[in-house]
Amino acid sequence: MSGTRTLVHLLSVAMLFLWGGVLLYFYISGRLTNYLPPDGIFRPMVLVSGIGLAVLGLFNLLTMGAEDAGCEGHDHKDCGHDHGHKHGESCGHDHSHDHKHGACGHDHGHEHAHEHGTCDHDHDHKDCGHDHSHDHAKKAGCCGHDHGHHHALSHEGHAHGILDESSWPGRIAVLIILAAPLSWAALSTPDRYSSNAIVNKGLYDPNYTDTSRAEQFSLQNKAKNTGKPVAATTTEKATTEKVADQPPAMVSPQTLGTVGEPAKPAATPPPGVAAASAAAAETKTPPKNIPPPAQASKSYGTFTLEDLKKQVPQSKEGNFILEVPELYYTGGDVEVQKVLTGQMVETVAQVLPEKVNNADGHRLRIFRMLVQCCAADARPYSVPVDFGKKAPDFKDMTWVKVVGKMGYKKEGTQTVPIIEATKVEETTAPDNAMIY
Repeated sequence: MSGTRTLVHLLSVAMLFLWGGVLLYFYISGRLTNYLPPDGIFRPMVLVSGIGLAVLGLFNLLTMGAEDAGCEGHDHKDCGHDHGHKHGESCGHDHSHDHKHGACGHDHGHEHAHEHGTCDHDHDHKDCGHDHSHDHAKKAGCCGHDHGHHHALSHEGHAHGILDESSWPGRIAVLIILAAPLSWAALSTPDRYSSNAIVNKGLYDPNYTDTSRAEQFSLQNKAKNTGKPVAATTTEKATTEKVADQPPAMVSPQTLGTVGEPAKPAATPPPGVAAASAAAAETKTPPKNIPPPAQASKSYGTFTLEDLKKQVPQSKEGNFILEVPELYYTGGDVEVQKVLTGQMVETVAQVLPEKVNNADGHRLRIFRMLVQCCAADARPYSVPVDFGKKAPDFKDMTWVKVVGKMGYKKEGTQTVPIIEATKVEETTAPDNAMIY
């Protein structure tokens, strides 16, 4: 193999190692979690592809010195035999010289009135005094190949790829195209969107009536998917508990009556006994520390506060811990809004300034990026946070934990979910910056 082809081969192997190494690096380092969802075959395919490219590069490196099948026969310098040979069986005479018989215009003492391959004597014209260093004008059927005594064929005329076929400027350009963008992206590109990209993806243009992924984040759908019966309302629970706490009533047989007959009223005490009982009741001191009767709560259809407590974790302070997309989708669910209004919630998100309905500067906007397939199709899901006074300053894209009371406000044509903040503090980013 020539020096040029060896170098080209090594460069091709280097490209395979580079591409395979980048894929393996993203998988092993964990950076892949910011680009592809954990379910499905996306992440495993990155691992498989990286290993495959590395194995292919190693194979090409180990077989670099092997003969190229079908090509070595074209390199007459390395074929192992001399092409300045005699035409043994085909011609029967020695062609150790270069001439065309009968072309020099001189009589050589005999006539060649026969075809090559039919004569059986030597045509060595060493003594004619003329130069016969011209090519053989052999007839077809003599040897079947060219007898030029130096065949200048080599692998340079048998290219097998763009690096083989190109000149060195072309090869360098190809290598730059294959290696530079990939290397730069792997080393320099951040694993997150910039604030400008978030804004361009529709941060300030949310659609709270959107149902594209409501099945995944709707609190009411979660309640239906728990597989448990819908919790009883507070009124039903209070009534059940009251009846259960009472001892069995002492009823006389006269009160029950007989089967098929109406129940008889209980005997009326004599007037004197009734009057004495009434007087005793008036003078008796009522017992202390009796809790007030339970207030009946309203029923919200198929979703209740008990449903919310069953499916949403609460902090030690009692705050409902919700993701921003879950809060986002409550803007289109009236039943959930009735339950969640006034409840204390807690969430972790990134923050940007609010530029919608914020003339007094009391609001910030928090968001999370939601991914459908990969990071390329991620979009921000956001809700405003109202502080009731000038909003605190945070660096754009800072991760914060927000605690506040949940509320809803009609703004334009939409019902906007708003967190009325009581506490906000900077925090660390979660393990998965994207929500899948």
